[in-house]
Amino acid sequence: MVGDGSAEREVLRIMTGPWVARAVATAIELGVLDRLAEGAADGATLAAELDLNPDRSGRLLRLLASVGVLEESGGRYRPTGVGAVLRRGHPSGMADLALLYDSDMFTSAWARLADTVRTGETAFEIAHGTDAFTYLEGHPADAARYTAGMAASGRFATTLPDVHDFTGARVVVDLGGGDGELLATVLDRAPGARGVLVERPPALAAARTRLGAFVDAGRCELVEGDFLRGVPEGADVYMLSRVLHNWSDGDARTVLRHCREAMAPDGLVLIAERVLPDDGSPWLSAVLDAHMMVMTTGAERTERGYEALLRSAGLTTHRVLDLVLEMRLLVAGPVAS
Repeated sequence: MVGDGSAEREVLRIMTGPWVARAVATAIELGVLDRLAEGAADGATLAAELDLNPDRSGRLLRLLASVGVLEESGGRYRPTGVGAVLRRGHPSGMADLALLYDSDMFTSAWARLADTVRTGETAFEIAHGTDAFTYLEGHPADAARYTAGMAASGRFATTLPDVHDFTGARVVVDLGGGDGELLATVLDRAPGARGVLVERPPALAAARTRLGAFVDAGRCELVEGDFLRGVPEGADVYMLSRVLHNWSDGDARTVLRHCREAMAPDGLVLIAERVLPDDGSPWLSAVLDAHMMVMTTGAERTERGYEALLRSAGLTTHRVLDLVLEMRLLVAGPVAS
């Protein structure tokens, strides 16, 4: 007996998740969601406009409707709220993130999950022969997709100035700041502050676009650098938004020590990460912790774990503030002498 089949149905829902993700990415690639964002259409019209096979595209539409990406009425399809954020050009950037998650760069690494669980080696390195950041330096197309996807997943950080007051900041250094969206938001909110973005070469082109006006105004500097080797000196705020989870405890400790040694006497380190609770794990944080295991030497950590790293670098947590999507902001400063 299999009872009412609910357990088996749940297993099927979980195991077919990658198929649904591939269907969503396909709809983005083929322009389906972009077209439907312009107005509802029936399957035949959509197939003709996008030069798709009517039968196959109709079945794709039916699947997308069944999982809540589209809704169907009278044979015509339109995006739901979920589908609306998946069109290219949407401010959320979720289309870029969906395409990144579906990329061979990610899926090949996840295919080696058993190897990393068995051996402790990083799955990405097993799949691609090098670490993720070195790989990106040699694969510009993947680097562009990665930068766009990370920009999308980091847009939550633009709410950071809503919970932390930057008004009195003099120099704000954003370490690993990607396309500069967070730093631009901070500089908008703190007109007396000057910014410094430290990034690797693949991300700097996008940052030049986003921060160009601040650079031209003399309020921002873009620095090609490696925060494992050192950070700009003298700032009163160092931001690490979704950075430390990419690195081992040893490397994360090195970054924090560089900040402690370089910072102004009254300086702060702002760490925006998914902070795991000390008991239990919300699903999003847990799955992204597994992703860190697959892609990097890092991890999502508990508040206690971050405090231990901070203490080892001469810093301590002053307060912890809630952000969106299970994110939290740790505001840290020097340990009192």
